[in-house]
Amino acid sequence: MLRRRESGDTIVEVLFAVTIFSLVAVSGLSIMNQGLGMAQRSLEIGLVRQQIDMQADALRYLNHAYVSDYGKRGAPTEMWQQTIAAHAVNKAQDYSAMINDEKCQLPSTSGAVTIVGSDGSPFVLDISKLSSSPGAAVTGDAATYAQVRTLDEGVAVGEGLWIQAVKSPSSEDRPGFYDFHIRACWRSPGQVMPLTLGTIVRLYEPRG
Repeated sequence: MLRRRESGDTIVEVLFAVTIFSLVAVSGLSIMNQGLGMAQRSLEIGLVRQQIDMQADALRYLNHAYVSDYGKRGAPTEMWQQTIAAHAVNKAQDYSAMINDEKCQLPSTSGAVTIVGSDGSPFVLDISKLSSSPGAAVTGDAATYAQVRTLDEGVAVGEGLWIQAVKSPSSEDRPGFYDFHIRACWRSPGQVMPLTLGTIVRLYEPRG
């Protein structure tokens, strides 16, 4: 009586198939993670650009109020002098110095500020004095992305976002101006080095 020969996959063939499937699955997950990381970074960059634009709009608002009040010595002039002129520096932090040892590096000198909102009115946080302000802090490593964030207590906090005002050299034949260097630095998931963004806004003082 003849025996029927049964055919099937050997253990080597099964292991080979499992290995190929694992490689394909791991490659697919890696590509998906890279795509999610790129989407996350693109979203964060877009949100930080909005934060930078909001800081620029706040500066323009303060400058416009100061120009309209020029010569009257009212509240807008006092605010401009105390919050902008008082924090002006001769030179802004070099853009290349925003990252040190794979961490966001805040300016080492005073003069870096963040404009936040309080009861609908803008005011300025001086990062050199925030240690004495409860609930307020500007950190090199933002919790998520560089932003002005409102805590549960209603305290506005600037995270990884700051401004340095550089006053123009004095001159009698032209009006003075300020170059506002708006900087942002934050860590993004999957990135070894922090992400940075920045822009410069020039605003003029009124003529005498």
